[in-house]
Amino acid sequence: MARSFLLLALLGLCGLAAAQQQYSSLQPPTYTLELTFTINGVTGTPIPCNASNCLPQVSVPDHDSITVSYSGPVTPGNTISLMSCYTNSSAANRAWRKANAVINKDKQCNTGEGTPGKPFAKGLPTGTGSFKWTPGPNTPPSNYFIQLLEVVNGSGDDPTYAAMGRSAGQYTIIPIDSTPSWLMALTGVFCAIGPIVLTGFFVFEKVIKKD
Repeated sequence: MARSFLLLALLGLCGLAAAQQQYSSLQPPTYTLELTFTINGVTGTPIPCNASNCLPQVSVPDHDSITVSYSGPVTPGNTISLMSCYTNSSAANRAWRKANAVINKDKQCNTGEGTPGKPFAKGLPTGTGSFKWTPGPNTPPSNYFIQLLEVVNGSGDDPTYAAMGRSAGQYTIIPIDSTPSWLMALTGVFCAIGPIVLTGFFVFEKVIKKD
């Protein structure tokens, strides 16, 4: 009985430690990341840019993609997870995107398909590898970077992390234009003929109908 209680207590402490693990425990980062973009069918690896006027523009409707290449130490049994994170400028003054030193409470990396609990890629091998990601329609339009976390083997639903890395480059998700093209064309037609219809109505009311 005493042994069972001790075992449960130890498991509880391990779970609490995992839930409260901070980014500082993974410093300095041991993984390097490089981003390659395929935009409008053209693939390239731009020089990392953090200014909004030079960020790669990733279009969700056009199925643009991002290939994340990573490099770090090989740890047998552990796996790699990748997630998208809001940039500091995109998270500023937005409580729902607020950064937190505790990894599993970090809302800055809580973005649609990309969260520490639900990354857009997981189970990847440690060491050197790559993953091609096509952002889905649930990815909010904003500026992002990519974060890597190495998950300790067997750490369960509340994972413990052994290493991390972040991309130097950033990118922008372009807003989806939800207005159908046919509606835009129809609006243009009405804008063109509207003045003619009004003029004809005015002439009919003031001239022809009066006579």
